Amino acid sequence: MSSEKVKKKLDKILEFVQERLGEEVGGLMGATLSMSDLQTKLISKEDYFDEPSGKVVFSQMEFSGDIEGNGGLIISVKDAIRLGGTLIMLPENELVEVVTSEDYSEEIEDSYGELANLIAGAYTSTFEEMFPKSFRFIRKDSQVLSPMKVDVDSDQPLPNQLYYQVSASMTLNGTEMGQLTMLMPGEPFGLVEAPAQPDAEAKTDTPHAEDTIDAGSVEESQSETAQPEQPQAAGKPFDLKKQKKRVDACLAECRVRMEEEVGALLGTEIKLSDHRTNIITKEDYFMDEAPGKLIVAHMDIVGDVESKSYLCVSLKDAIRIGGTLIMLPPGELDNVVKDGEFGDDSEDAYGEITNIISGVYTKVFEELYPDKIRFVKTHLEEVVSMKVDSDSDEPMPDNLFYMSSSEINMGGKDLGKMQMLIPAATFQLDGLVQDAVADDSEESARTKGSVTGATSSSDDERVKGSVGGGVEGSTSVTSTAGGTVEPSEGTDNPEFLIVSNDGGECSKITGLFNQRGIAYKVLDYKENVSNFLPGEVRAVFLIMSSVDEKGLGVAIKISAASSLPLLAAGPEWTRTKVIKAVKYGVDDILVTPASDDDIFEKIDSLQALKAA
Repeated sequence: MSSEKVKKKLDKILEFVQERLGEEVGGLMGATLSMSDLQTKLISKEDYFDEPSGKVVFSQMEFSGDIEGNGGLIISVKDAIRLGGTLIMLPENELVEVVTSEDYSEEIEDSYGELANLIAGAYTSTFEEMFPKSFRFIRKDSQVLSPMKVDVDSDQPLPNQLYYQVSASMTLNGTEMGQLTMLMPGEPFGLVEAPAQPDAEAKTDTPHAEDTIDAGSVEESQSETAQPEQPQAAGKPFDLKKQKKRVDACLAECRVRMEEEVGALLGTEIKLSDHRTNIITKEDYFMDEAPGKLIVAHMDIVGDVESKSYLCVSLKDAIRIGGTLIMLPPGELDNVVKDGEFGDDSEDAYGEITNIISGVYTKVFEELYPDKIRFVKTHLEEVVSMKVDSDSDEPMPDNLFYMSSSEINMGGKDLGKMQMLIPAATFQLDGLVQDAVADDSEESARTKGSVTGATSSSDDERVKGSVGGGVEGSTSVTSTAGGTVEPSEGTDNPEFLIVSNDGGECSKITGLFNQRGIAYKVLDYKENVSNFLPGEVRAVFLIMSSVDEKGLGVAIKISAASSLPLLAAGPEWTRTKVIKAVKYGVDDILVTPASDDDIFEKIDSLQALKAA
């Protein structure tokens, strides 16, 4: 029978298994248990245990009869506690407490063990009734383990081979739980072809044909022949993608536990939603991501890895969270938040919250991450984002950070973000920046000479229609030896306004304006552009000697003064700079030094636009 037909038959039987589990396991507990959203797939040991997951109870499953092999029954610790606690009829409040604390006691372990035996029996009975081959599911030893700490190459907790993963979601007495998973060996069921065995002749001619040899290593192959007892083992290359997945799983689990533990301490519901992770520089964090005023909780990372991390929330959110802990009356709390008063009481209270959070990070990483590390909160610091010097070591060094960010909702009220910044090198994630650099390089290559279509569709709505022909008369510009631009009076009715600190490029562009008979006026960065806008001006050229914060700051001023089309010209554009420029109101981009054709193309495109 083909593997496709086997899979189809198995999936049909497994649907009946889930129905039976609901009836028999639920019946034993005296509760309503429903199994839903059955999912099946073939998966390797490595890929299964690399899935984001917290601690689980793993029960070894032996297959005996016409089908033989090893597998496993897997459930989260919390769900095992809930099932076991329900079986021994723990009161609801006590059940919630042991589930929250993950207290997998000996009594709970024994009661869940009875349920695991029943689950194995339900699988056995259903397959005996419906499957052509006769075999049994036998539940063996159980253990609590962290999936990401499993050694893929070992035979523990099960051999390294392909498995058929059978997962279904559980709902117990109306409470949604996680998934119950059975891993069944793929090969005995005919879902995986058995590996081909080398023939006798091959074994005779090549004594080590069965060994795996690293590609591209002739020397290793030769040394293996000379010393067969000690073949050279090549170490596994570092897998950045899997490392990111591992760290993200830990950070996601931290979010879940912070909701529980911080909420329990505050006596109110905490939701941390829209969780995301990304690489970010110190400069970009304080320019684009950080709130205006924030409280930074400094946390040392100690253990196998030594580093520092920084938990950031807005000043007002820190005050509100701390005030909630000390039970300030709602009216008084609103007032101190409004006034931004982070007094001693608020600081002490919020400090206690950050101690809880550092404890959550410690517990999660100790359980799930291969290296043993702890997070130790040292102190709090009030910071004003716009005063931070990117090149200094305050409030944190100028590193590349891996940021974990979530939106905060406390007691139904939306607050700001909670952001944890950890140096990317701490978790060997600094290699992720190479992807961003590659993107930047590709974008820069695409924009050599001319960047067209830089305006997003939403930004296009700012400019419509067409601009009339040029105005007679023009002005000239002179550049100083230093390359700065001398302000020029020019015509009283310019069609183009040029704001520049690059004398060379400005002279080139104005020279082409002169050829076309287009009226223009040139201003220096320091001059007030709002005095000349909008008037008869149809569009603005911003010419930058360097695409930096100073130049982009001028773009913001121009955009604030009018809704005229704005073209920014400058050297060495990158994807990040393009995104920032568009965000700050730039409609089109010109890469300098630019050819005459490129400049004429931009002039023509701007003349085809009319301010809304």
